[in-house]
Amino acid sequence: MTRCRACTSERLKLFLSLGDHPPANAFVSEDRLRCPEVTFPLDGYVCLRCGLIQVGNVIPADFFREYVYVPSASETMHDHFSRLATFIQETLATSPEQLVVDIGANDGLFLTKLADRGIRAVGIEPAHNLTAIARSRGVEVVNEYFTSEVAADVRRRFGPAHVIVTTNTFNHIDDLHAFMRGVLTLLADEGTFVVEVPQAIHLVQQNEFDTVYHEHLSEFSVMSLVRLFDAFEMRIVDVVPLPVHGGSMRVFARRRGEDSDDSPAVADSLREETRAGLFDAATYDAFGARVAAIRQELLAMLDRLRGEGRRIAGYGAPAKGNTLLNYYGIGPDRLLYLADRNPIKHGLYSPGMHIPVVPVERVQEDPPDYLLILAWNFADEIVAQQAEFHRRGGRFIVPIPEPRILG
Repeated sequence: MTRCRACTSERLKLFLSLGDHPPANAFVSEDRLRCPEVTFPLDGYVCLRCGLIQVGNVIPADFFREYVYVPSASETMHDHFSRLATFIQETLATSPEQLVVDIGANDGLFLTKLADRGIRAVGIEPAHNLTAIARSRGVEVVNEYFTSEVAADVRRRFGPAHVIVTTNTFNHIDDLHAFMRGVLTLLADEGTFVVEVPQAIHLVQQNEFDTVYHEHLSEFSVMSLVRLFDAFEMRIVDVVPLPVHGGSMRVFARRRGEDSDDSPAVADSLREETRAGLFDAATYDAFGARVAAIRQELLAMLDRLRGEGRRIAGYGAPAKGNTLLNYYGIGPDRLLYLADRNPIKHGLYSPGMHIPVVPVERVQEDPPDYLLILAWNFADEIVAQQAEFHRRGGRFIVPIPEPRILG
């Protein structure tokens, strides 16, 4: 990788080399377990000009035509999208005829929350299987990758978008500049572009190395979005911190106009990023050292517990979990299974390590002594769901920001 995909700077630093990994959501069916898996180098770079953390290794085109992550499996995300839909109704799309477009609509969860409030909305989603689920819920979805051509077609069919929303999708995009050209094609002149993405400062401060995988091509700083939007004559009008996905932000952007004063929230965020050292090479050297240290600490913890005769399973089979499992070398010799609420993953095996993914009911049917929470961004929700497991003496291991045992 030679240029930043946000600001095009050549001031890139390779700071995280995790080895060769299969795509983090390329779960394996039982009949394919003996077949070789395709793997790709997984390298993390940072742009020292804008603070964008990025993966240089891009997976093949059309990977997202079939996809296994769905937000509907999480109660947290139901609540999150309900609150976002209410906010949009009350502040951004206050008239029923105004169109809201959701890019990366997934299984249509957010679209259903908009529909419940009488908001006219359409989704754009490349995955065939997820589009079918969304359409079964009665929402409108265009089953395509988002491009300028698709944007023009959606505008022709539905009119300009008063609000364009993309949640946890912008960080999957390789060509951000092409994506932005599509946004400008579809967005109404007075429209608002709303981006929700995990935030780089949290990745660095909370050792969230496992959020780096081939599908998560970028972890954004506010500075990286300022520079990217500026190239398209857009400005950030607000930045709101969010707790989801280990620390995210909701960014609101509009076309530049006469009232293009800088947002105080942007200025505050940029000062915070500077204080945190997001543009300093030494910050990332220290980060790499911490990642290596917590790897050894977790492996030692798991092996000590196994040496004591303890049974350990994983809870959650998220993409980030597969980065951790493959980099740490944690397989079925250490974890009995991965319990997950998403039925699309049941009966499959984790990419690379081949740990079986099972329904969450297995925790009660075949209880381990410890659950390693791989979906650590939903740890509070998981602990609450598994109150009976805890009552019977089960304990939880959270691996990030450093390994610790709960309960």
